[in-house]
Amino acid sequence: MRTLFFCFLLLAFSCRSTKNTPVTYEANAEDMITLQRTGCYGTCPIYEVSIFGNGIVSYEGKGFTAHQGKHVGVIEESKVKALFAQMNKLDWENYPDIYPIDNVDFPQFFLKYHTVQTDKVIKANTQAAAELLALSKEIDALVKSIQLKKQ
Repeated sequence: MRTLFFCFLLLAFSCRSTKNTPVTYEANAEDMITLQRTGCYGTCPIYEVSIFGNGIVSYEGKGFTAHQGKHVGVIEESKVKALFAQMNKLDWENYPDIYPIDNVDFPQFFLKYHTVQTDKVIKANTQAAAELLALSKEIDALVKSIQLKKQ
């Protein structure tokens, strides 16, 4: 009987997965992602957009944008969760605060990520880490996909 019991325990624990289930980050209203784009020699869009954990978007177009002035909008909950989950996977502590600026004529961007766990501001242009460049473009596309209302 004792042998049967140990065989059962061995079988039960050998079938259990050893894979750790990742903890998903749930954004709240105080969490924020901000992308600020600066000007260049020419007509580069100049704006600042903040996306909050509750889906509220604050946008201020400063020059060469379709939306001049202050605007607000809302992003779908599923898209907000996906964006914050993606942001939370990045290794923010290991990114430098300032990337080398390769050409002062090119627009620069500031990427700010603020949560209870992380508070980081990064200044860069084309020399930023590939995932940060991709993230900035993804934020641009996400903001273009929503309806902004003038304040």
